[in-house]
Amino acid sequence: MAARPRLVATVAAWAALALGFLVAAFSLPIDDFWLSLRSAQAILAGADPGRAIDLTWTPMAPNAINPQWAAQLLLGAPGSLGWALAVNAALIATGLAFTAARARRRVGPVATALAMLVVIGVLAPHLLARAQSFSIALLPALLLLLDRRPAPRWLPLAVAILMVIWANLHGAFVIGQLAVAVSLVVELRAWRRGDAGAPPATLALATAAALLSPLVNPAGVELLRYAYAQPALDVVRSISVEWQPAWPWIPVATLAWILVAILVAGRAARRGAISIRDLLLGLGLGTLALTSIRNIPWLVLAMAPLLAEDVEAALRARPALAAAVGEVRGPLGRPGARVVILVAAALAVAVQPLRPALQEPVARLTPDAPVSIADLLEERLSQGAAARILNEQVWGGYLAWRLGDRIETAMDGRLEIRDRDTWIAYFALLHGEGDPAATLASDGVTWVAVRQIRGDLIYKLRLSGWQVALTAPEGILLNAP
Repeated sequence: MAARPRLVATVAAWAALALGFLVAAFSLPIDDFWLSLRSAQAILAGADPGRAIDLTWTPMAPNAINPQWAAQLLLGAPGSLGWALAVNAALIATGLAFTAARARRRVGPVATALAMLVVIGVLAPHLLARAQSFSIALLPALLLLLDRRPAPRWLPLAVAILMVIWANLHGAFVIGQLAVAVSLVVELRAWRRGDAGAPPATLALATAAALLSPLVNPAGVELLRYAYAQPALDVVRSISVEWQPAWPWIPVATLAWILVAILVAGRAARRGAISIRDLLLGLGLGTLALTSIRNIPWLVLAMAPLLAEDVEAALRARPALAAAVGEVRGPLGRPGARVVILVAAALAVAVQPLRPALQEPVARLTPDAPVSIADLLEERLSQGAAARILNEQVWGGYLAWRLGDRIETAMDGRLEIRDRDTWIAYFALLHGEGDPAATLASDGVTWVAVRQIRGDLIYKLRLSGWQVALTAPEGILLNAP
């Protein structure tokens, strides 16, 4: 009697594909996404794309830049929410597909499937709808280029083009610079040892291209100052959870720590087997991930092939385990697997125009957005006169997108464009310190949209005659007397 085929590997492959489809097709938009769409409208109306766009009534720092102008236009220029969601889905799907391709270059389909299931699971909390999705796609694309051995002579040109594009889309282009620099170090080491490979000049030129080509942007060298300094800014780290250390007990960081533990265990099981490139890249990106949650995706994407190698080594060392896992059968186990992956990616993109018509929580578009508040303001505010509103910082982008020129918000997700004193004054208002009604009146603010937890502020405004226009699950809307 023939033995029944083991389906673990097959199930894992399809589970990884399904999970990848879900995170790409139903990524959750955060405030940065809505802010990108509103920024695109302002740029098309004549705003300087290289400078921070004036959408708020609180003062901005002098000469603050707009590092994501190209991403904003690509997402928001067509003026369609379905289009913006489709672009985001395509970017996430591309990043995952390129990462799977990198793993598949090193190992077979079984190890690739098992590793990608883990990788996508760890990445899932970080794969949101926002400008960062451009970096989710571009980092694996760059690593795929750098994986080529020997390095092709056209690599410097390819790196230059990719880095110019990346630098105008999202600030994480600095991770790409790190990856190219690591490849140069590895190539120089191999050259000194007499190992066959590309001339070090190729990687040297590619590194120069990676360092210099980002200067081709509307803000010039100011963009590089911003990208290198932002993670260390006290204002950013004190306000944004994403830029704080990735302690193991923080839920969105716990899975990443488990992955790191698996990789460390793999080094012990394989007696330290690791390429110098993976070692340097892992140490560099691991340090960045430790210092801020925002950098976790770069470590996970870069180390996926190493995880796949560890999985394959474990299966080879344990024939009984390999037999229990079995082979990847069906379309995903054949050379044409990329066609199946491409179809899944296309479907993830195709469903995006349908999402706005779906009800929450299925659509996963606005579970935390002030939808009811925006609906009422849309009815009350007239065209041509921008009303000022004190709002929760994480609502600024959504309110600006929904209401356009009819509103001036207090704050949005652009933490670095305001100085510390402005933020202190803003949080003092939210906490109801002093006489908030008088402060708001002096600033010409006639609306307040905050969460119900702002009890002191709400109480003092009510005492001063402010009227409750709406109470909703997400918060409360008050109007000046």
